[in-house]
Amino acid sequence: MTEPAKVTLSATLAADEALARRRAAGEQVLIMASGEIGLPVLPELRARLAAAAGESSYGPVAGGPALRTAAAGYWQRRGLAADPELVVAGPGSKSLLFALITAVGGDVVVPRPSWVSYAAQAELTGGRVLRVPVRPGQGGVPDPDGLREAVLAARAAGQDPRSVVVTLPDNPTGNVAPPGTVRRLAEAARELDLVVISDEIYTDLVFDPDAPAVSPAVFAPERTVVTTGLTKNLAVGGWRTGVALLPSGAAGRQLHTRLVAIASQIWSSPPAPVQVAAAYAFGEPPEVLARVAAARRLHGTVARAVAERFAAAGALLDPVRATCYLYPDFEPLRETLAATHGVHTGTALTRLLGDRYGLGVLAAEAFGEDPGPLRLRAATSRLYGDTAQRQDTALTAADPLGLPWIQESVDRIEEVLADLTAPRAGHPAGHPAGRRTTVPGTRPTPVRPHQRAQEGPEMSVLFECEYQGERYVGFEKPVPGAPLTLYRVNDGRLQAEFIAAESPAEVIAAIRAEAEPVVVEGGEEQIRYLPPLLPEATGNALLSGFMRTHKSKFEGEPSEDEEFVAPNWFFKGFGSWLRLPGDTLVAPKQSVALIEEPEVALVYVNDDAGNPRYAGYTFGNDLCDIGLHIRNPGWNPYCKLVDTSIAPWLFLGEPPATVTGRVTIERDGAPAWEGPFDCGEDALYFRVRAMVDNLFEYPALRRPGLVNYILLGADRASYHDGFRIADGDRITIDVQSHDVVLSNQVVFGLPDAAS
Repeated sequence: MTEPAKVTLSATLAADEALARRRAAGEQVLIMASGEIGLPVLPELRARLAAAAGESSYGPVAGGPALRTAAAGYWQRRGLAADPELVVAGPGSKSLLFALITAVGGDVVVPRPSWVSYAAQAELTGGRVLRVPVRPGQGGVPDPDGLREAVLAARAAGQDPRSVVVTLPDNPTGNVAPPGTVRRLAEAARELDLVVISDEIYTDLVFDPDAPAVSPAVFAPERTVVTTGLTKNLAVGGWRTGVALLPSGAAGRQLHTRLVAIASQIWSSPPAPVQVAAAYAFGEPPEVLARVAAARRLHGTVARAVAERFAAAGALLDPVRATCYLYPDFEPLRETLAATHGVHTGTALTRLLGDRYGLGVLAAEAFGEDPGPLRLRAATSRLYGDTAQRQDTALTAADPLGLPWIQESVDRIEEVLADLTAPRAGHPAGHPAGRRTTVPGTRPTPVRPHQRAQEGPEMSVLFECEYQGERYVGFEKPVPGAPLTLYRVNDGRLQAEFIAAESPAEVIAAIRAEAEPVVVEGGEEQIRYLPPLLPEATGNALLSGFMRTHKSKFEGEPSEDEEFVAPNWFFKGFGSWLRLPGDTLVAPKQSVALIEEPEVALVYVNDDAGNPRYAGYTFGNDLCDIGLHIRNPGWNPYCKLVDTSIAPWLFLGEPPATVTGRVTIERDGAPAWEGPFDCGEDALYFRVRAMVDNLFEYPALRRPGLVNYILLGADRASYHDGFRIADGDRITIDVQSHDVVLSNQVVFGLPDAAS
């Protein structure tokens, strides 16, 4: 007799039930295990459901025409081709996902980590589960290269993978995978003939609505099924309603027929009264849009505040961009947790937090990771209040963190983390020496092949400045108004340390060992920032970059075996041409059409033999005259003769894979244009290693002692939107993923005194 598939209670639901029992028994607990949204039902939505209470007849298995038409409109407004005849509704998107996995059949690829039910549902259907790791900061979407390897290996072993599940935005990490990764995933699925099941139930909860999650249905509409529901954006989890959009074409219609047949045998038809309310909600009248926007703001405010508490305690986090989920990694605290609490696994850490502190979270193991990593998922969605009145107040509050009940919860989290990480008598103090401290909301990513291995510096960012006429370095990003700790350095000292050291940690240790710290009580007001590693002889520094390297400038992507052809490179200027945030950027008086270009800037220092040593990266605005270039491409060197702004922070990690942010251009003190951008390695058509290796083949860039600032490539910007930068405009580039802001005013022509 065949043994039935092993079924366990959902980890999120089990944790919630256990915490609820403890709360009912009078214990002080903080429920952060499940993602149930603690907000009241929108009154207009409740009224629709009440008015439809008399709807008691069975309806069409796929849902009534009104609901399917409204859902199709919802997707159409998001840029997807949606036919109401290919929409299927069910009692929750969770039920639809199970029915879809059943309808597709075979084995299922899921991300690692991923929501607890994907793998369980695949196993219930008799399929195998292939877990493919995600790339750092890109949770929810399996690494496309890893997907190819896993599927080909599985098929070679006689397995039958037929589908891949993605989550956009992601549960458990709160990440939003960038469009480039989603595109590559879609292309890999087409190449491997996989159905993509895209769970997009959190798509309305991306904190920046102008940088939405991009569905794989945009890139592979013929094989992508999209699911969503009202559970998260409108906080009606108990109503259990969801919708799925199936692809057109023969394969999609065949899958639709099979899905409806399975639904007819399981739930017959979605609940009729809920369909009426859901059709109203998917129609997105103004009151629904306003409620979703208010909830999105609340989620973002509270999630980011809690993320800061985890980061301050020493945990690593990816950028918090969506949902109510955090995925902190306590690996930097492993020695401390082992010595003071006997904690060696994420499951043990979760148990300690629950048993000793009443803080209910879930271990990474619940999401398909190995037991060892000290990662956990925390949901902030139950912190908004324990009554509908408090929750309503939180929704409309200008500062939700100032509300006593939310402040109390956030403070409690801070207290728990402080006690958790505090040294005990007889145990090592504080955090291990190798800890990486990140800008809140960021997470260092693995070393890439073109960079030497790093052990992890004590601080992840450094800056140089002038103080009382002397040159100093600091090893953490200043806090406004707070004192600064600085170390005296001579010109060239940092460059020499980067050449000699094997890791940034050694650079920092060497400086601290030989220089007495100086505390500047006045903070930033007492210093003048310098471009990172800029020598006093600024002719010994070159500023250059590449042109047309961003994926937005290309159709498709290079194939795996495509021969590398170097992109256009340009010389931008010497070190003295660098400008810092707050400085004026001067452009020619007869500029044709300027374009702001948020970019990553890599910093290299050459040793005595001319070998370039990578030091770190920062961010810049490679302002240029694109209009002049379009008028005559041969004038490109002229179009680059415009000042460049660069941030003073040197991030001591590998070139970032993903960088996101927003540009605001002000005219006469008011915003005149705004738009998002993305850059970083994953946004480029070319691989950074190939670009840099090719560039350093040229002896001119390998002169001993030279410092090279290399700009990598920018996204489309205000020019492509029809906007034209004018004399006197202020450009503010908010690199939100790395908490860096560059703001500079543009002036056409030199001041009269310098003409």
